Amino acid sequence: RHFELDESRVWMRLHFWAMRETGLLETAPNFADYYVRFIGHFVRVYESAAPAFARDSLRWSADPANIERYLANGRQMTDVLNLSLSQAESQIPESEANDFEWPYNQTPRDEDSGLNLRR
Repeated sequence: RHFELDESRVWMRLHFWAMRETGLLETAPNFADYYVRFIGHFVRVYESAAPAFARDSLRWSADPANIERYLANGRQMTDVLNLSLSQAESQIPESEANDFEWPYNQTPRDEDSGLNLRR
């Protein structure tokens, strides 16, 4: 059985939270950018719609309130569980939902600069 979209989003959030916890964003920002893109590429194996949510998952991991909520909810990410694709897409910027080049574009675009990996 492959991951569903909600499971893929949880998986990416946990990966990016762990990446932040290790300090990788500060010590190796170029590798961190590669890693986010790699996860965005790799998750497609499990759920074809999931890559569009990688950048959102990275942003989620930057907010300590999200981590606190996750732990307080018994390690459940209730904000993403059991959503339809259209409901999930409404949670991310339209530019990301319709971006079919990322994570493969070689030149960062203006909208990618908003990721602020170090945040």
